[in-house]
Amino acid sequence: MTTVGLLISLDLPDPGDLLRRLSTHSALTVGAVAGHWLPVAAEAQDDAECREVHDWIAAQPGVAFVDVVHVSFDSDSTEPIFLTP
Repeated sequence: MTTVGLLISLDLPDPGDLLRRLSTHSALTVGAVAGHWLPVAAEAQDDAECREVHDWIAAQPGVAFVDVVHVSFDSDSTEPIFLTP
């Protein structure tokens, strides 16, 4: 499971319709609007699904840009993960 923190830059004066659309997506948890920004958390099974969710959000009317601000990988495995450069 991958959890991604997103910061959406809004391009509309009233984000009500956008908030309703985003709230209907089962992978998203929508935060509170702060100025022209909207924090959103997304959960996906893999990188491809993360990209699909990101692209879906970016295509919504009223979204100027989507910044990825955090990525967390949760593994069900008890095996240690070794990262190499």
